[in-house]
Amino acid sequence: MKWFIILLSVFFMGGSQFVLADPEQRSVEFGQKDAPRVLRIHSSIDLASFGPLIEGFVQRYPNIRVSYKDINTLEMYNQTIHDSRSPQASLVISSAMDLQIKLVNDGYAQTYHSFLTDQLPNYAQWRHQVFAFSLEPVVMLVNKDRYPGPLPKDRQDILQTIRQYSNFMKGRIGTYDIRKSGVGYLLASQDARQADTTWGRLLEAFGSHQVKTYCCTHEIIDKVASGKLVLGYNLLGSYVAQRVKEDTHLKMILPKDYSLMVMRVGLIPKKAPNAHDAGLFLDYLLTNSVQKRMQVETLMFPIKPDVMTKNTLNILGKSGPQRVVELDQQLLVGRDFAKQYRFIKSWEEALEITH
Repeated sequence: MKWFIILLSVFFMGGSQFVLADPEQRSVEFGQKDAPRVLRIHSSIDLASFGPLIEGFVQRYPNIRVSYKDINTLEMYNQTIHDSRSPQASLVISSAMDLQIKLVNDGYAQTYHSFLTDQLPNYAQWRHQVFAFSLEPVVMLVNKDRYPGPLPKDRQDILQTIRQYSNFMKGRIGTYDIRKSGVGYLLASQDARQADTTWGRLLEAFGSHQVKTYCCTHEIIDKVASGKLVLGYNLLGSYVAQRVKEDTHLKMILPKDYSLMVMRVGLIPKKAPNAHDAGLFLDYLLTNSVQKRMQVETLMFPIKPDVMTKNTLNILGKSGPQRVVELDQQLLVGRDFAKQYRFIKSWEEALEITH
């Protein structure tokens, strides 16, 4: 059954998209080498954002060593299915909420209950098997020194800039490659739901202006910072906030027409080794002290509104209407194989991608 699902994925996603994590990629180790317990985490979160929190965990629990592997969201989904009979990871963390929901729906996760997870609102957990610990805005990033004309406030402004500075904007816009990025697919599918007409016009404008597509957020941010791109579209806010804090040439923009809000979510695979400590780590992420630390150190945005700092409230207050992508079965609709295939094909045609 596992390989039947994988083969269907290959067929509907164009064959080349079934990629596992690099077996040569080494994990990063945290804690004491001789710790009697090992917690293995597969996650899509950059170590710059997650490393300090893992350090805090092993300091609090010195008898646990954490082995951490940073994996692309789509590769991690495939790897979790591939390893389902004997999972490598005790905990799987991803911003591709729809892929996590699909893993739960297809029976690859186990149930977990605790005081802290049971306190999560319904939109931030599903079936007590996948849990959110961060809720962050999806943003635009511009290079202030290179962007032509007034900085955009929303998607209509982007279209206006493309019309007015058509030649300049060619090849200078970057976004996710939804064929390679799980979270990229999620954001594109949510954009299509939120603003069908605007989304279609934006895609056409991107396509006629040679948009550049990437698997990962940091690639887009680096290109915008270097000036090779002037606009990054649909990026995770926490990564952008970190870079903007360090580089005054960059500006993070929360669109005024609407801002998607997505969650980073974790699940414990069925048959996972050391599931007990995986639950302990989830609880750790949901403690008030860690939720506050995420913000103070510009690591991530919190899931708990009651612990938001003034800075976080100020950032989120600059957005237009916030559209929270909830953890519910509606996310499964976009991952229906046939619909997924059609959506990717339409995206490729709109962006004039032939490979």
